[in-house]
Amino acid sequence: MGGNQFEERIKKLRKLLEQTQYDAVIVATAANLFYFTGVWIEAHERLLTLAIRRTGEPVLVAPDLHRGELESVGLHTAFWRDGEDASALLSDALGASEAVSVDEGWPSGHLLELMKHRPETRWTGGAHLLGKLRQVKDEHEIKLIRESADALNRVMTAFVPHIREGRSEAELLEELQLLWKREGIRELSFDPTVATGANGANPHHTPGEAVVRKGDFVIVDTGGKLNHYCSDMTRTFSIGEPSDEQRTVYELVKEAHLAGIRAVRPGVTFSEIDRAVRSIIEAGGYGEYFVHRTGHGLGIDIHEQPTVQGGNELAIEPGMVFSIEPGVYLPGKFGVRIEDIVIATEEGCESVNGSVSKQLTML
Repeated sequence: MGGNQFEERIKKLRKLLEQTQYDAVIVATAANLFYFTGVWIEAHERLLTLAIRRTGEPVLVAPDLHRGELESVGLHTAFWRDGEDASALLSDALGASEAVSVDEGWPSGHLLELMKHRPETRWTGGAHLLGKLRQVKDEHEIKLIRESADALNRVMTAFVPHIREGRSEAELLEELQLLWKREGIRELSFDPTVATGANGANPHHTPGEAVVRKGDFVIVDTGGKLNHYCSDMTRTFSIGEPSDEQRTVYELVKEAHLAGIRAVRPGVTFSEIDRAVRSIIEAGGYGEYFVHRTGHGLGIDIHEQPTVQGGNELAIEPGMVFSIEPGVYLPGKFGVRIEDIVIATEEGCESVNGSVSKQLTML
């Protein structure tokens, strides 16, 4: 990514600062720093921040041990060494700022130290600034999200033949992880779900020693990180012929999922998307078993703004990226979830996982 894109993001953030009447924002998480610099650093317990004010030059405050990684970024950087007061350097970088928005992923210990230097400063959480900025992706981000999704589509397609009677969830998890490695991806977006039979009624089941048996539904939810951008998809498979109830629930969830995708267009609120999806499952008699929101934003983080849920009256804008993932979970029986990531466009949306079938697949 070229430096102009970083500069454009800083300009957009400054406009948000003007609108909210805050003087500065402290950018601190690895994901948010990457968004503004293109460099991924896990600072662990050390203070590493980017101070962006409404006016003046942005300032990185960074451990000297990361000098080699940050010198090429092109931002003014105040390096510090162990034993020095990094909070004092950050306070200097904030200048005369009276109202400061703070990255909500920043460890509170760092903020408490900074507050000692600035007892008169007013503080607020930064989600309304950083989250709002990141929820609309630029063209480069959309390209990276598509590429990450393409890798996932290949992995899921290659994984399906491994799902068969007699294999344990743990064995299938190992096969899935191996396929990711063969794709050249070492970091996953999250710990995968492989849930067979009654375990599928737990939406975030951890794979264990349960064995896939004839008549089971198997839920597979996985995603990987490519160039620091996440992918995410869920499919549900049938081991042999499904029961009438399994088939009914599957088709209901699929209908709700597709209705959600059809409902996406600029100006529609996320609450309306959730209602379009949830109303179908409720009409089918399974509303009480749809126990989570319809979707979440995705990008550098696996879960970010916007959220697709009731009460979120935010209107969809082109460039927003989020999941549509209804599910029905019947305790002691089985679960069904179908998930795609979609990119909002001027006319509707693009599903980046559409190449992987959503028809009820019997293995």
